[in-house]
Amino acid sequence: MYLPEKGVLNNSNFYFHTPSNTAKSSYFYMTCAGEFFCDGDYKVERETFHSYLLMYVKKGSGVVSMNNKTYPVQANDLVLLNCHKPHHYYTSTGWETLWLHFDGNASKNFFELLNNRFGYVLAMGGSPIVSRHLTMIVEGFKLDKPLPEVLVSSYIHRMLTELMLISSNLTDYSGDTNSPVIDAMTYIHLNYKGKITVEELATYVNVSVFHFSRVFKKETGYSPYEYIIKTRIDHAKALLKQTKLTIKEISYEIGFNSESNFVNTFRQSVSLTPNEFRHTPM
Repeated sequence: MYLPEKGVLNNSNFYFHTPSNTAKSSYFYMTCAGEFFCDGDYKVERETFHSYLLMYVKKGSGVVSMNNKTYPVQANDLVLLNCHKPHHYYTSTGWETLWLHFDGNASKNFFELLNNRFGYVLAMGGSPIVSRHLTMIVEGFKLDKPLPEVLVSSYIHRMLTELMLISSNLTDYSGDTNSPVIDAMTYIHLNYKGKITVEELATYVNVSVFHFSRVFKKETGYSPYEYIIKTRIDHAKALLKQTKLTIKEISYEIGFNSESNFVNTFRQSVSLTPNEFRHTPM
């Protein structure tokens, strides 16, 4: 389908989709998608488009303008915008893009998480995931074989998850997954039975306490202390189900200094006491 708008070349294609009630209530869903070949006259300036935008720049360059700030965009960059709010993007040199407007499910939450991590533009590095899934969605329409809504939903979720991994530096396509945060998580898993301080973790990964705490929270969703407690609770669950150790024995086994402290922390985390959890069928 050709779009007769300024800057959009004739070989461009775009497609609309009206989501079902099931998709609106349960899925990530697309509202439109396409592949644009644009010259230097292309620009978009809108107050709202009632969706979120994933746009992968295959070739060329451009600019995104949000909240009175501009962000340069290069080939192999991914643009993620909240189009429920005023937005503006353009190219003065021309570009080739794959794009998808989507909404539904946890779109708002994903956008806020990702925007806090990398803003509106992310360099994709060696990851083919987003461009591949955008291509599959667009090609389905191009061949008059649009993908089922549930499959498109899974593709959108996969792309958003990939952006989370890239923005967290948890995906390294050379196969090396070492990072200060992963190193700290490993240290916690190996030493959770003992007393672990944030200072100890920061020293172990050779960064300042402030920087470590900020990055750890950003990349895991937990503060270092919360992650230590989470690790202990996870091990407590296994011991409650797999052994006959008493609650008191388990509390000391996983690093708590008292049974009452363990019971209170477990209840806050799981909404059950350790004994209730132990006797609840899996």
